[in-house]
Amino acid sequence: MSDHTDWNLQKAVADVRKHHVKSVSYADASELGRSVVHTSNWKVCTQTPSSGVYSTATTLAFKAVESGESCTHPPHAVPGSKSGGTSGSTSGSTSGTGGSSSSGGGSAASGGSTSTGGGSARTQVCSIRSNAGNCYHAGQFCRNADVGATTTDAAGRRIACGSSAGANRWHY
Repeated sequence: MSDHTDWNLQKAVADVRKHHVKSVSYADASELGRSVVHTSNWKVCTQTPSSGVYSTATTLAFKAVESGESCTHPPHAVPGSKSGGTSGSTSGSTSGTGGSSSSGGGSAASGGSTSTGGGSARTQVCSIRSNAGNCYHAGQFCRNADVGATTTDAAGRRIACGSSAGANRWHY
């Protein structure tokens, strides 16, 4: 089997499935613990076990970062902020040849506005918030008015509102 390092995560998972490994899992390679919602927006940093010959009893694990990020210097957690991700180490997985993947649910409530600070192109943390005043995180629903908008979650990671599987959701 190939070494999938630097591959698009979605393509790597599809390639592994062709080789009928027992299961494949994937998780954020950074210390942010983000949920891998859309595998097409992530790239593989490491795989365990490494390339070689696999059997149908092999369990393969990928560690990945968002497509524009560096595997050698993945993002770090911002001190004093809460992560919007889940606490588990495996964010998504597929098993067998059928496979499945999961993503988080969320609240349909939305509010707030997009803002940038003092002539800077950098988006402020949580510039779009729910009606309850909370930061959104990837996987939560977003309103029609927010489609195409970007903001950041509580940890400062950029998220965007877009249509996925017939529903508008925030994603990395």
